[in-house]
Amino acid sequence: MFIDLAVNSAAPPSLVASGFGDCLVRSVAQFDWWLSHRMLDTFYTELPFDLEIADERELMSRAPGLGKGDVEAVGYLHRVLTLCGFGVSFTGMSNHGSMGEHQISHYIDCFAREKHPGTLHGQQVGVASLTMARLQRQILDADGPPRVHATRLDVPDMKRRYGEEVAQICLSEMAQKSLDEKGAEAFNAKLKELWPTLREELQSFSVPVAVMQKALKDSGGPTTARELGLDVDFYREAVIHAREIRKRYSALDLAADAGFLEAFAAGEN
Repeated sequence: MFIDLAVNSAAPPSLVASGFGDCLVRSVAQFDWWLSHRMLDTFYTELPFDLEIADERELMSRAPGLGKGDVEAVGYLHRVLTLCGFGVSFTGMSNHGSMGEHQISHYIDCFAREKHPGTLHGQQVGVASLTMARLQRQILDADGPPRVHATRLDVPDMKRRYGEEVAQICLSEMAQKSLDEKGAEAFNAKLKELWPTLREELQSFSVPVAVMQKALKDSGGPTTARELGLDVDFYREAVIHAREIRKRYSALDLAADAGFLEAFAAGEN
């Protein structure tokens, strides 16, 4: 790839910050992907993270320079974006950079309609990444592992929100990760057995929420739904229901099946 950094560093700050918002996902996406791998035996590989982690550290330290058009900072931004793209090419999937946080952004783009403030994908992903980081931290800081119940879906409400055709697609996606009573019992037994080790593994992926928030703010990106200009009640709806639109398992699914996702979402603004 050839990129003229003189041109790109002179881009509107909102575009640069949007790119950074899309880079902020690594820790929360890795958490979700590893959780899915350990609990549901889905495929996982370290390859995409090995490609980009060193450059991610350099980029995070240069976040304040992004909003100022610093060429070196913008250069690292493009390196991380490019290497994340190579990860997709090498693995044939985007899980390393697109899990729960992207589902929230996709929900906004698909269903906000007249409430959509015209924000960019990366701006929304940055805010959603902070939401996921807070949710994941709540899970890690609990006294013990969450205890899930059989997956509950309000089908009439899904049809109201999505329409009949899209609701059926979402139900098909959810069917690939939903738990029945027996599945919930098995999930709880496995999670209880794995939790001491799994918690340490997930902890190793995490970046402190305050560090992520400061970096996003330093880059010039919005850090809340209000700063996006998005209706807060709709953002909370997106946090609660975004899991319905994709089969990828994330902390959103764990929190929903454990019964605390709605209470968590009520605190997001």
